[in-house]
Amino acid sequence: MRFHLISTLLVSSLLGWLWITDNVMRSLAVVLLGLLWFVMNGLWWAWKARGHRVRRLGAVVLVMILIAFLFRFAIRYEGSADGSAWPQLSFRWQPKDMPSVPKLLEKQASVSREVVTLPAGLKDMPRFLGEEGDGILPAAEFATDWIAKPPRELWRIAVGAGWSGFAIAGHRAITQEQREDLECVTCYDIRDGNLLWSHTDKAIFSEMLGGDGPRATPTIDIASGTVFTLGGTGILNCLDLATGQLKWRAEVLKDGGASRNLEWGKSASPLLTEQHVVCSGGENGASLMAYDRSTGKLAWKAGSDGGSYASPICMNLAGQEQIVTVNRGSVSGHDPADGSIRWTFEWPGSFPKVGQPVAAGTNRLLITSSYGVKSHLLEVRDTPQPKVIWAESNPRTKFSSASISSGYAYALDEGTLCCVKLDNGERAWREGRYGYGQQIRVGEDLLLVQAEKGHVLLVKLSPEKLIELSRINALHSKTWNPPTLAGRWLLLRNDREAVCYKLQP
Repeated sequence: MRFHLISTLLVSSLLGWLWITDNVMRSLAVVLLGLLWFVMNGLWWAWKARGHRVRRLGAVVLVMILIAFLFRFAIRYEGSADGSAWPQLSFRWQPKDMPSVPKLLEKQASVSREVVTLPAGLKDMPRFLGEEGDGILPAAEFATDWIAKPPRELWRIAVGAGWSGFAIAGHRAITQEQREDLECVTCYDIRDGNLLWSHTDKAIFSEMLGGDGPRATPTIDIASGTVFTLGGTGILNCLDLATGQLKWRAEVLKDGGASRNLEWGKSASPLLTEQHVVCSGGENGASLMAYDRSTGKLAWKAGSDGGSYASPICMNLAGQEQIVTVNRGSVSGHDPADGSIRWTFEWPGSFPKVGQPVAAGTNRLLITSSYGVKSHLLEVRDTPQPKVIWAESNPRTKFSSASISSGYAYALDEGTLCCVKLDNGERAWREGRYGYGQQIRVGEDLLLVQAEKGHVLLVKLSPEKLIELSRINALHSKTWNPPTLAGRWLLLRNDREAVCYKLQP
């Protein structure tokens, strides 16, 4: 009896500590430690019964076989219930808890000379994390008290699977989704949610934890009327913005010499430079590939460390314009013209690095991650190796990216919003359990947070404490997709539905 009590207390205490500290392995620990507890106590129970040990051991083995049989033939694993990898289970005879969306045949829009009058308050947001890709939007032009002036829901539609966000140009809202065996680029009319055009590729990316579908947000070049999309399997499409017609197509993994895709699929959005569209690589091979924007011809490839899950971004650091990219085991800066490497910082770790690198001044760079990999503040100089200002376990950004304001970094740290002092990496506060969602800074003092459970909230940035201003219950299931705020128009989606709100002025 004492052994059972002690083992239960030890396992419970360890699980409690893992849960309180938001340890990255806590969900896996529940399964493994629970199994360990059962095996240890079963063996102890059998060993204590002298003369009946074989019979009791047989009973323990039989129970384990029955449990294994149950999970093999009666229980269905339906992926991760949340970003902690907590398993989502159901009985095999239960219908799958996913909306039924029809297979989407390719549809092109006709060229129209009709002048479209854009609705009030609508602005362009042509790429992932804003016009500059830095996660910073202009100051709010909308009411921040959503009780006194609630956002108005304009439309809500069912969409296919995937974790892509929306890119906005004029009245066109473009995303990526999975419809059966077709990876689709879909363009919706932001005014009413009607489908304007779609492009399809016979491809599907699927993995156990994250499920099916493309992960990257499209990038729009408004000046040339062109859309660039990168699918989960590495298909790079160049499409006409008005009609959806294919202009050219490339295979990023093949062109980069990668022998395999990233374990959780290509999620990095294409980057546009003056002449090229730049994409990150696969599990191995080149880190970056650049294609001629007009022809799709491979212009250059650079690096040999493969890619990761963050999107390449252009920054001006130490007086030089450069492409900063997070690779499999490093971060590097490249010349936008030819991809030549200007500096490299070794940042090893076998787990995915998703957070975007964030400029923290004229020559400083914040890189954040999770899975036991420390975040760093780097000083980029005119040398091959940046200087490390600090390396800390704050913040731990598993799926999202940090936002910097007035000397502090704000981020979802293992699902809880935190504030970190930028000068030394110390945590100022940590509160607000929003899950593994996404965020984007609005002006100097607001944070728009897409919570993992589907609700959206506004936070006033303060180094003193969490100040939550407003929230709306927008979506109603797991949401890992980034929010899109186009002026006063807010578009949100997950792997089931999309919704459009108009915020009041």
